[in-house]
Amino acid sequence: MQILTNQPTEEISANDLFFYKNWARFARIMQIQSGQDSENWANHVLQHLVPFVEGFQATLYLKNIADEEVQLESFRFIGGYAIETDQVKDIIYLGEDTIGLVAKSKEKSYITSQEESPVFKAVNTTLLIPIYSILTLPIIYQKAVYGVLEILFHKPPMQQFLDFLDKINNNIGANLCLLLKDEKIRLQNKDLNHQLRQTRNHLIISEEFRKLHGSLTESVEYAQNIQNAILPGNSSFGKLFQDYFIIYKPKDIVSGDFYWMVQTINRDKENETLSKTIFLAVVDCTGHGVPGAFMSMIGTMLLNEIVSRKGIDSPARILKMMHIGVRAALKQSEGQNKDGMDICFCKIKPQNDGQQEITFAGAKRPLYYSEDNQLFKKPGTRRSIGGDSQTRSEPFVNHTIMLATGDKLFLSTDGFKDVASPKRRNFGQQRLELLLQQGLEDTLQAHRELLLTRLKQHQQDAQQRDDITLIGVQL
Repeated sequence: MQILTNQPTEEISANDLFFYKNWARFARIMQIQSGQDSENWANHVLQHLVPFVEGFQATLYLKNIADEEVQLESFRFIGGYAIETDQVKDIIYLGEDTIGLVAKSKEKSYITSQEESPVFKAVNTTLLIPIYSILTLPIIYQKAVYGVLEILFHKPPMQQFLDFLDKINNNIGANLCLLLKDEKIRLQNKDLNHQLRQTRNHLIISEEFRKLHGSLTESVEYAQNIQNAILPGNSSFGKLFQDYFIIYKPKDIVSGDFYWMVQTINRDKENETLSKTIFLAVVDCTGHGVPGAFMSMIGTMLLNEIVSRKGIDSPARILKMMHIGVRAALKQSEGQNKDGMDICFCKIKPQNDGQQEITFAGAKRPLYYSEDNQLFKKPGTRRSIGGDSQTRSEPFVNHTIMLATGDKLFLSTDGFKDVASPKRRNFGQQRLELLLQQGLEDTLQAHRELLLTRLKQHQQDAQQRDDITLIGVQL
């Protein structure tokens, strides 16, 4: 007698069993809760997903809804695992870096280290962890890229983990799509509420208040005309330098930043020759708006008096005289006024051999300069002009640099590096220095456009927090 047994026509493989078991778990983890924003959701998901696939660091980027207005596709950072958020780019544009390239190609990137013993110091540990590979995945839903996930591994990842990430890609994409639509609705509601509030406020503003506001605005705008008239004009820069740019963006109508320039001509009676010297300064006064503008007027008058009238030509001594002048003008030895200013000050003197002698002194502001298309930085003295800083404090020091015709100088206040993104992250000194280096081979006008473009990309619709001044000149 033949005994028949029922045999299954298909067997569920171990890989399929692994996937379905864990897919159900992550479907619950990835469920969007009521009122949950994209950052909270992303951090929650990565907290579970990254350790599961045995990664040690990860970042997640989401398509930027602001692209619909600026028509420049980008992805914004919304979540990370075991990573310092200040070290991560807020915005990455399509085609930029590995994240942007993966988003553009819609193809994942899997990079394996070629080093024998690569190391990486994780933020949440003091141990050196080896990097084995970096996996960058475009998160796709209905053929559109909604985000990019990047995971770092310290050892070869198991194939079932890589397969699992591929299979849940669509699920992650669907959730990112929902989060994106929810953000659009919230922004639309926010704009609508803002418009309603503006309309309501407009209706209750009295005619007297409108007249007063108009009168004050006209007065401040007139003060702006006076302040702009005092600043050196473009024609002055064009006559004294091969090339130049000026970035001057007051936070309010008038500014606490100002720049100053004068050329002096000295006659050598013995040799019957003339020598020309250019003095150039960028100054950041305490405060902005009307209070800062008053300080800028004091600073301008002091510089004119010290350099143009008294003929003092040592930058360090000029700063010392300014310090004494500010303290005297504001009676700071008697009262509580602590206002002051930070300065980057240069004396530029052409030499007979065609070189340019630059003498720099700074009050809490550095000088950037190029030499053979390389950027260098000369720090200023770590004290301000006026305020609490006493005359006997650390003295201002002259630094002399010999540069060739064609080299460049960059003078700035701290406003550029302190510009905040919508997430309140500063543009940063390091990023500014990289941009200064990046544009050295271009004309200064092209360099200016690069700086302003990157600043706008970082700031987006965030409010400007301080006055911005950055000047570049080519010797």
